[in-house]
Amino acid sequence: MFSGKCSLWYSPFIMRHFLILTVLFCTCVLSLKQSVAQQPKAKSQTASPAPAARPQATTDEQLMQKTAQATIDWDKSSSPGVKVEALLLKTQQVNGKTVMQYHLKVTGTPLNKFYSLTMWPITAPAPVRMMDGLEVAKDGTVGCPKDSNKSCGQHMKGAELILTYTPDIGEIYRHALVSEDHASRIFFSVVPAPMMEHDKACSLEVIRLSPRFELAVIRGKGFVPGDLLNFHTASYQEVHDSHPKADPQGEFWGVVSPFVAGKTLGTTQVTVKGKSCAPSLSFEWGSE
Repeated sequence: MFSGKCSLWYSPFIMRHFLILTVLFCTCVLSLKQSVAQQPKAKSQTASPAPAARPQATTDEQLMQKTAQATIDWDKSSSPGVKVEALLLKTQQVNGKTVMQYHLKVTGTPLNKFYSLTMWPITAPAPVRMMDGLEVAKDGTVGCPKDSNKSCGQHMKGAELILTYTPDIGEIYRHALVSEDHASRIFFSVVPAPMMEHDKACSLEVIRLSPRFELAVIRGKGFVPGDLLNFHTASYQEVHDSHPKADPQGEFWGVVSPFVAGKTLGTTQVTVKGKSCAPSLSFEWGSE
């Protein structure tokens, strides 16, 4: 058990600047490569090999599909037998915004290991490693040892890890704790302000994967296992229908990119019909 508490605050402002810096870095690297490529090459007496075929650039649609699939698989990536709960500690209003604090309870993982904390907020293009040296205590809480000389000790020696969010509706926060030897993995996600509707025993949830809902995943629960579903979405005049099957647990996932050409904001209606229920919900996307 850890004697103090240290809050790790996920700021959209900071992460948006991280994204800008990432883009700038990639632009500089690309410019450097182009500059080197334009320099004249010394003539060689030997025949040059045929240039290798360039790989095709990844499209925005492919990137969105990869992001959505990584999110769907995120919580399934923990080591076998590991369970983690993100438990709500406190909710308060700060400057007109809802602030929520969580702590962790972990079971099924070794206690004599150091873990690094990685986070993947929706404002970042990829997961970000935040700190090293965290431990899981006997009571399942996660924190930084009192005598730590690792990066967690710079801000939270002897303190429990507290995750603090100012969430938008439906926004997901993805996290991972990975041991130094990579033998133990604890993957979990939190949706502090879920957007969900129910019909009978079924539920339908939309999870925001980008700040303006450019990308979302839909999660359905409570359907008849193996049931052939009618998954229907409508944004303005754009209508899409597909027929996924509920998995053996009665769940399914769908991916939605709701933006419509020529529109900067709108509403998407989602309905999923099964044999025993037909939950429906809508969400707004576009300009903030």
